[in-house]
Amino acid sequence: MKIGLFFRVGNPEPWQRDWHQLYGEMLEQCEAGEALGFDAVTTTEHHFSPDGYVPCPLTVEAAIAARTERVLICSYVLLLPLYHPLRLAEEAALVDVISGGRLVLGMGLGFRWEEYAAFGVDRKRSGPRMDECIEVLVRAFTEDRFTFKGEFFDIVNSGMTPKSYRKPRPLMWLGRPDNEASIRRIAQWELDGFAGEPPPHMYDKYLKLCAEYGTAPHAKGQRLLFGHCAQDPERAWHEAKKHAQWSWAWYRDWHWSYGNTTVMNDPLRDDAEQFVFADPDGWKKILGEIASHRDPEVSHTFVGLALPGLPHETVMNSMELFAREVLPAVQEA
Repeated sequence: MKIGLFFRVGNPEPWQRDWHQLYGEMLEQCEAGEALGFDAVTTTEHHFSPDGYVPCPLTVEAAIAARTERVLICSYVLLLPLYHPLRLAEEAALVDVISGGRLVLGMGLGFRWEEYAAFGVDRKRSGPRMDECIEVLVRAFTEDRFTFKGEFFDIVNSGMTPKSYRKPRPLMWLGRPDNEASIRRIAQWELDGFAGEPPPHMYDKYLKLCAEYGTAPHAKGQRLLFGHCAQDPERAWHEAKKHAQWSWAWYRDWHWSYGNTTVMNDPLRDDAEQFVFADPDGWKKILGEIASHRDPEVSHTFVGLALPGLPHETVMNSMELFAREVLPAVQEA
């Protein structure tokens, strides 16, 4: 299992700083993460959030690509139906070229209606639009020229140059592995990951669909954790508490406002499925449990140590302690 760093890049009002400074610190953290031995970095995407939640992930990923040499650069996740897929393929191919084949396109539907409305996209038709987007992406990466006519996109004898650096295409992950349509898309197009962990019955469905489509069942799962690493759990909680509470409440309110009230019901400090405040031994225990998962195995766990508003120095200290005492144990295991 690989360990990556997750960057939400929030700039909440209680700790707001200059935007140039904020992104400069994030890029410094990416460079440091690579030097410290982390395997990947990832950004994400949402729009119209008061704290400036990353709206343009590929722009950020191009900057990361120019500042690093080894780490995978992931989108976890990019809101695919909000894009024209041919334009997205062109932009993604360039990021992949700049990075030398290190791009992972993690994609999902999203759930915020106002994002769809602002971009003139019908959220009720997001599923069929997603199907068309994935087909266009795969064909743009893998075919010299192609024609596609669908409900949403009409592409006539088009191709793109340059193609992606990785052949035949960048790695592609898809979110909502608890959803049958998402599982079907991953199997149909032989995508590389689930952008999450499918429950056992959905993984069984995936294997059956791969057999039906004649595709290889090589998709693996990923996990995302937020939190902080310090020399003891109480210090980890004390240093990160306010920033984690802000982030936790922000995610909870977003989910609950869209009727998804089955998530984030536990108190923050007890939410070990998503938030971890621990010493290195605590982190090793949790990551060891994740690494033992099978059917599917987890290929990457991303840790969001850069909680919104947390001082740069505190983030760097957390990363360094994590890299020194947690990463070697995970890599050895």
